[in-house]
Amino acid sequence: MAKERLTITLEKSLLDEIDTTIDGINVRNRSHAIERLIEIALSQNAPRKAIILAGGEPVKFNDKYLPKPMINIGGKPIMEYTIKMLIRNGVNDLTILAGEKGDEIISYFGDGSRFGAKITYLIEEKRRGTEGALLLAKGLVGSEPFFVVNGDNLYDFSIAEMYKQHISTKALVTIALTTAEKTRGYGVIRLEGSKILDFVEKPANEKSKLISTGFYLFSRGALDLIKQSNEPIMLEKSLFPMLASMGKLYGYVVAGNWVALSSDNIEESIENMEKVIKASGKSDK
Repeated sequence: MAKERLTITLEKSLLDEIDTTIDGINVRNRSHAIERLIEIALSQNAPRKAIILAGGEPVKFNDKYLPKPMINIGGKPIMEYTIKMLIRNGVNDLTILAGEKGDEIISYFGDGSRFGAKITYLIEEKRRGTEGALLLAKGLVGSEPFFVVNGDNLYDFSIAEMYKQHISTKALVTIALTTAEKTRGYGVIRLEGSKILDFVEKPANEKSKLISTGFYLFSRGALDLIKQSNEPIMLEKSLFPMLASMGKLYGYVVAGNWVALSSDNIEESIENMEKVIKASGKSDK
């Protein structure tokens, strides 16, 4: 996300308080501290809970099989950037749905305390698809809205306005959207205002340039519509089309960066992610 230089004047006592949040790791300097506190303030009414989808088949990377969210980008696993983005937006009660080689995730992130979050883990004994996996966390989300996030994507945007729209439209699910010139391989959206008329998962030919980022805001009622199944079921092929037909699926076009890790072209995805991280100043360098 592009940065702009700003000159402000603050009381010294307030600056002293701001400086106490700088730890050199999660908050690097005074500018970062002020930015982080503003982001939290703007999203203070947003949900505090998120489910991170981190299952799926491991991929081979640098001669080792890893869950996709654990692939290293700019010195950190992809999912670390996602977790920190959520924390910057005031979302710090996280549930990670992991699958095969989930121990790699648990070993690295632990209970989340070193990142300023609380992390709970649920492990899929068999692949259930994104819709089936969500049912595992049904007892943890409570009655308030919560975020559902793909752990192998890179996100850098604010979510406060997305939450406001979700509440005002009475949506059951709001999908964070972005535009792309090449939509092949992504879930493509057709909108009327902010209401999603149709959700087409990975179409071969589609005129719409709006695509899903894999970042969702759920109301509890959406989970109640998911049925148990012995087969893996994907949100994009079952729940989302159902909600669209009910008029309860909405989209919010985000302003910011998003890069998906493509299994078909991991090297190119990593290169694109590294460019975004370098530009945003969120790498270890």
